[in-house]
Amino acid sequence: MRKVEYKYPLDVITHKIFGLFQVFRESNQFDSSEEPVQLVLLMLTLFKNGFMGDQTINKQFSYESFQETIQLLSKEGSSNVEYRDIVKFLYPSLSKIDSKTYLRIGDLLSQLDSKFLKENFAEIFDNVLYRVSQSQGKYAAEFIQPLEITRLICGLADLKNEALVFNPFAGLASFGVLLEEGHKYFGQEVNQKTWAIGALRLMAYGRMKSANYFCDDSIMNWPESMGKFDLVVANPPFGVKLGNRFQDLVPSFNSVEQFLIEKGINSLNQNGKLIALLPQGFLFRGGKEQSLRELLVDEDLIDMIISLPGGLLKSTGIPLVILVVNKTKETPGKVKFIDAKSFIKSADTKEKVLDDLSLNSFLQSEIIDDQIIQIVTNEQIRFNEFNLNVARYFQKQVDGVPLGNILELVKGQKGNLPDRGKLVRIKNLKEDRTNFFLDVSDVDESDLSRTNINSINESCLLLAMRWKTLKPTLFEFKDEPIYSTQDILSFKIDEALVDKTYLINELHANYVQEQLDGFRLGTSIAFIRKDDLMKVVIKLPSLKEQRERNQRLYELSDTISILQAEQKGLTYGRSIRQYNEFASLKHTLGRPRQNILDWSDNLLDFLNKNQKEIESLNKSFADFYEIDIISVLKEIKRDVNFITDVLERGENGLVLSEYEKQIISLFDINEIINELSNNGLNFSIKKFMLEGANLDEKGIYANKTLFKTLLDNILTNANKYAFELKNVSNEVVIELTEVEEALSLEIRNNGKSFPKNFDREKFIAKYSTADSINGSGLGGYDIHRIASDFNNPDWVLSLDEDPLYPVKFKFQFPIKPIN
Repeated sequence: MRKVEYKYPLDVITHKIFGLFQVFRESNQFDSSEEPVQLVLLMLTLFKNGFMGDQTINKQFSYESFQETIQLLSKEGSSNVEYRDIVKFLYPSLSKIDSKTYLRIGDLLSQLDSKFLKENFAEIFDNVLYRVSQSQGKYAAEFIQPLEITRLICGLADLKNEALVFNPFAGLASFGVLLEEGHKYFGQEVNQKTWAIGALRLMAYGRMKSANYFCDDSIMNWPESMGKFDLVVANPPFGVKLGNRFQDLVPSFNSVEQFLIEKGINSLNQNGKLIALLPQGFLFRGGKEQSLRELLVDEDLIDMIISLPGGLLKSTGIPLVILVVNKTKETPGKVKFIDAKSFIKSADTKEKVLDDLSLNSFLQSEIIDDQIIQIVTNEQIRFNEFNLNVARYFQKQVDGVPLGNILELVKGQKGNLPDRGKLVRIKNLKEDRTNFFLDVSDVDESDLSRTNINSINESCLLLAMRWKTLKPTLFEFKDEPIYSTQDILSFKIDEALVDKTYLINELHANYVQEQLDGFRLGTSIAFIRKDDLMKVVIKLPSLKEQRERNQRLYELSDTISILQAEQKGLTYGRSIRQYNEFASLKHTLGRPRQNILDWSDNLLDFLNKNQKEIESLNKSFADFYEIDIISVLKEIKRDVNFITDVLERGENGLVLSEYEKQIISLFDINEIINELSNNGLNFSIKKFMLEGANLDEKGIYANKTLFKTLLDNILTNANKYAFELKNVSNEVVIELTEVEEALSLEIRNNGKSFPKNFDREKFIAKYSTADSINGSGLGGYDIHRIASDFNNPDWVLSLDEDPLYPVKFKFQFPIKPIN
């Protein structure tokens, strides 16, 4: 492993503390559900406070003394009451620590600079915590929020001395540790593992005397009897619906966000504030949340709304909003809308950081910058039907004509439809400035029994109402109707005012896209309402000037077509080499491949028909290999089919153009990851897949075989270079996340890193390898080619930046609609 240079004492001590995680992993005493984060932080806290053996005499660590200590701390009568509930909760795991493991822990702790540790314990504690979050991605990030967001919200609170603060859904008590001396903190966190770390964190900051932090359910046990608060502040779990479990208790609430805001406002004193970090969907969703927004505006409670882009939280990639409710607003009758995207620092599309200090400075300065802040009256919000989507209030003025003046909706025929017909989907529409006519022959015959299907019997303009592009497409009616759902609307163009070709091109223009983005709603799948679409303005010169622009466009398009044809001819000339030799090889392997598949089918059929008879054998097999026989045979079939697929297109090696690309759904991507096996590998694979609805409605433009090849190359590389021997602690983590309009794929391992001076450029160079004995150097070369073919040439290889996972691959693939 390359030697890492640490310049600052904080980095040095953090690096040593991370050695404790390795000790717990190598002890083989803890299963995968017992992450050692709580144990490491507890041991560190006990050591700092003098509970780890006799540290006055050469820092001797006695295992027997440690066992007595944790038993004493966990008893009801313990004088160290702040430890009692934490140690009681962690006692089952603490009791698994044997003497050998404890002595290794003691040896590592004894190497720490005790004086520096005590003087900087809060900073060290948080440094370890945030580094763990960065290492473990989704798992660790579910309960921790970025320091920058916490700091910003605490700055917005502007609390008086001795203020009483309630923090429901408290996570790691992030707000509690940043409050000033004198503020009284009351927090609730329902997850015991999260609560244990949060309690240790409050201890690290010396805040336990002014804090009441309980492992409790904020929904079931909202503190009605505690009186009124100066501040209610929270980052609630996103997207949680209050289903049957809570209906008797809170029947009038649909979502956690609605519950938090209504209960929070009722718990504020006459000068109180509520500040919440929410998904942006709250700003425009209908139903009870619409009624809640109307109430907030009518009672003049909304002080500020800050819009934040997706990618700031590791647990989710959705855009965020900070909602500030204030019972004593400085600007009555008005709401401050803040677009904070210019305060985002970004290394790549996944790792975004809020520059909270600059944003807070801007807010305190009262500078008026209409690119960042808009002050909107409550009357304007009512005019916009209580839609609080921030982008709506940052629309630029455009000189031109609204689409409603040149387009007329074609309603089409509803009812009395045939059983089947040409049902146009968004994927059938064009995203081309010159080739924009619907090819009806490419539209599949579909069942028309669904509701909300219209028959279109006239020439018209088709526009997609979902996703972030209209895909403007012209349909020429020629005796055969088409059919569409509400995802696509049809319009008649007033050709006395606008040329059709000109209109199509203007709908692709950046100034139009900016208007559309301001009107679009939705977080998972964006959409635009018809009434909002009709408000979009296009520039409209004379018809003569419109047609002159069209002519220049066609001339440029012809030039591009000629160049593309020349390039295609050169490619074809290279494509026929080695064809005969490879065809012979495929022929030779054909029969053995088919034989494996046939016998796999026979065995699967036999085993499925005789499951009772082989139950004992299958159990013994599964106990030994941790997988049943039928699953093994399915793996064999998948792998042989994969080999076949590669061979069928491999006359010229791995020629990417031979593999047809299409939009693979995120649901299928999940399945590909889920089917990965660690059979024959020196490590286990931990998988974090995508969650949520609509995974089958969006995907990435790729090829399944190539996607599997990319994954296999990375796993093979890890097996060759990172893990020389098999060990239960060896781990490769594969994590999928949606970040705005991209699929983030991160693959990290905790094995040996690349040799010193071996970087990304050497990794992707053809025939360049970190180990010439074990590898050809083609794996990294192919990984780069495939990622580039999937529109991610600037993927990231991170080496030795993370003490837990020294090797990380990070990919970002654009997400596209399927229907």
